[in-house]
Amino acid sequence: MAASIGKVLLRANSVPANLSILCREHQLTCSVRSLSTSQRWTSRISPAWFQQESVQVPTPHPATDTREATLNATLQHEDYFGVKDLATLRDLFNARVHLGHNSGLRHPSMSPYIFGARQGCDIIDLEQTLPLLQQALNVTGHIVYRGGMVLFLSRQMQVLPWVERLARELGEYSHCRPWQRGTFTNSSSLFGTLPIYPELCIFLGTQDTVFETHRGVTEASKLLIPTVGIVDTNCDVDPITYPVPGNDDSPVALHFYMHLFRSVILKAKEKRKADGVK
Repeated sequence: MAASIGKVLLRANSVPANLSILCREHQLTCSVRSLSTSQRWTSRISPAWFQQESVQVPTPHPATDTREATLNATLQHEDYFGVKDLATLRDLFNARVHLGHNSGLRHPSMSPYIFGARQGCDIIDLEQTLPLLQQALNVTGHIVYRGGMVLFLSRQMQVLPWVERLARELGEYSHCRPWQRGTFTNSSSLFGTLPIYPELCIFLGTQDTVFETHRGVTEASKLLIPTVGIVDTNCDVDPITYPVPGNDDSPVALHFYMHLFRSVILKAKEKRKADGVK
């Protein structure tokens, strides 16, 4: 058996052995066959076709270069919008951001962000929340600075008027009503027009109910729309692009988040106007 396998491998790996298998006519055809273009076809093609023409590269507009240079300069700045000065650990503690849900409702993806439990209630680690909150604010500022559209979303009925008023004051958009399935993923069929998606979705609460994730989170992740989300201890962190672990039930905490986003969006628009970015 081993000898027969060796012969097969020898025959398969030996070029002379393979050539001996071919018939004489096949070998002759392979050796005579020409791979070049026939003369009768090349004679009909104009010689000018073979001449390589110079490609005219359009020169960029000076205004475009200036805009790109300005936008790139903001990315090199460590904290262009001053988000690190907007909140401290003490501010987060006073706003009750650290208070989570009952430990029995804890979502597995939130375990790394939980400091511990007290009297059956999960406590969120604010030392992790603060840098994540600053990152979310920084991303929001850069998107607004570049003229991006921001959509605020929440299903908390007690803060619904605040969210809508906030979006109206900032010149942005809000959606606080029940989410119709397919609003993002099937918008052309629902509304009959070409959709215009937001550049950023800010979820002040990522839950539609206690046990169900907001449908907007799922649809935004399917369309790769960046999302900022306040995630409590019972929330799924994975679909959120920029999660911010924190209390999403207390009106004090929610008002605190809205104040921060309002400050960074206004500052981004002021800097956009001052820098002459169009």
